[in-house]
Amino acid sequence: MSRRRWWSRCASLAAAAVTAALLTAPTATAAAAPAPCPQLPCEGADPGQVTAWQPGGAPKVLKETTLASGTRITLYTGQPAWDAGRTYAWAQVQLGSGVAKARVWLRAEENWGDGINTTTTLEHPRSYRDTTGTTGMFQYSTAIPQGAYTNSACVSDGTERACVASYGAEVVPVGPCEGWCSDADPDAIPTSDWSYVERSTTDRVELPSGAYVQKADGRLKQGTYLGWAEGGLPAGGRFWLEAWQGQGRWGQVYTEFTPAGASRTTTGSTRAYSWLPELRACVSDATGTECTRDEDVTATAPTQAPCAKLPCTGIDPASVTEWMPTYDPDVVEDANIYLGGRFTIYQGRPTWDPYHLYYWGEAELPPGRDDVSATLMKHASGGADSRTTRPEPLPGARLTASGTTKMVALDPLSGDEIAGLVVDGKKWAFATHQGNNIYQTSTQGPIGPCAPGQACEGVAPGTVTTWASVATDWATATLPSGARVTLAGSRPQWSVTDYYAWARTDTQGVTAWLEDKRPGSSYEKVADAGTMKATDGRSVRACLSDGTTTRCTTPLG
Repeated sequence: MSRRRWWSRCASLAAAAVTAALLTAPTATAAAAPAPCPQLPCEGADPGQVTAWQPGGAPKVLKETTLASGTRITLYTGQPAWDAGRTYAWAQVQLGSGVAKARVWLRAEENWGDGINTTTTLEHPRSYRDTTGTTGMFQYSTAIPQGAYTNSACVSDGTERACVASYGAEVVPVGPCEGWCSDADPDAIPTSDWSYVERSTTDRVELPSGAYVQKADGRLKQGTYLGWAEGGLPAGGRFWLEAWQGQGRWGQVYTEFTPAGASRTTTGSTRAYSWLPELRACVSDATGTECTRDEDVTATAPTQAPCAKLPCTGIDPASVTEWMPTYDPDVVEDANIYLGGRFTIYQGRPTWDPYHLYYWGEAELPPGRDDVSATLMKHASGGADSRTTRPEPLPGARLTASGTTKMVALDPLSGDEIAGLVVDGKKWAFATHQGNNIYQTSTQGPIGPCAPGQACEGVAPGTVTTWASVATDWATATLPSGARVTLAGSRPQWSVTDYYAWARTDTQGVTAWLEDKRPGSSYEKVADAGTMKATDGRSVRACLSDGTTTRCTTPLG
């Protein structure tokens, strides 16, 4: 949606006390504390702990809006005194009455000056939270090309989702799914959640018995397009959905969609699905069979599958003699080390399985070495929760010499995305189809203290020579005596996807440590002071004790 079409749901409300605290923060006339990171810009710093701001750069509200539950999101910008050349943005959420938990997250806009600006969820442990409070601060800009900037933020309370940016605010119903919806019950979706529902007369067929099927299409206000079938069966029979596979030597190719909810033997509606490029609906009983789109009839049956139950495993892609129309093998990702190893990931759909996408990797590795590998992996789809899931190696898809893996199937409705990791003994490269990729992307780094893709234990931050993201102080806690503990974190360049946190104190005679917890569990110590621990950032905190009093930094969720 263009920026001009974004609309503001609510007028600005009176500022809450926590908002006033930010807006009345000390100005540049106070003594400025040092920057919370050794190299600017600082990523994820706590705006509440900025002691001084640039003249004219005190926090200001860029945009805010409120959900029906009373949950309010505010996007701020400000110029801390410790960085004279940059503006930072952060979000604040105030949960409404009765809302126990929500989710606020920042979004990054990539602007490389080529006119193709993409907006994606910011992947950083301090860029989202689940409770009332603020996120960390990140660099903001709306005009300067050649970088990624934090220009917008969103909040969801499970019923509505709001996104705010300098150019406006938009509030939409969440609908039946958080994020993109791939499978839903159309009859259970409130009318107010739809942007439109269409039932074309050309997408309806009827049998002599009176049995009929109607193909329906709709778009949810949260953005998802859905397709489903509605039918009546007065004398028994069945109606179902079929997915278009392309135009090949058989003519227009459709195959029945396999999920149980895509077929009915009673009057009503099938489930609604979003991933399919085109659907048709069919109905059958004792009087005949009809489909809503039937320009051509399959003249030749597809090749027999090489396994008894789909999806097949352990199949050599070279053994596939024919591919579904428009699904010939295609390169989707390329993990490439400069002057080193390479792992090219392909996608295709054999004629014998029109219901799954198959992936395989082709590796080019230095010969004669035992520290090289290429691994095909799967990764959760992009979004505010994807950072909590480390990419998983797929069974039987690891190579230790140049060659090609067997094919691995992924269900398009699963939400899994393909990924690949190549290691050539000196460096690693990682590529994933996660998120809103419009081109092939690959990141690379050096070999670290543990195997690439795994979480390293017992590493001191002082031993990290290069950071992929600037090491930044995230939060502090202070004892009545003045002793302080700092929660810091970043991603070492040798880490494929994990961010690490650690506790630090400069005070003698006190004990500091790092705590974290999983959802639904209690806090536990995970590392001593000065030792890094992989974290999603949501609950991690640094603690300090003098034997009498204990203080911990405030977590994000």
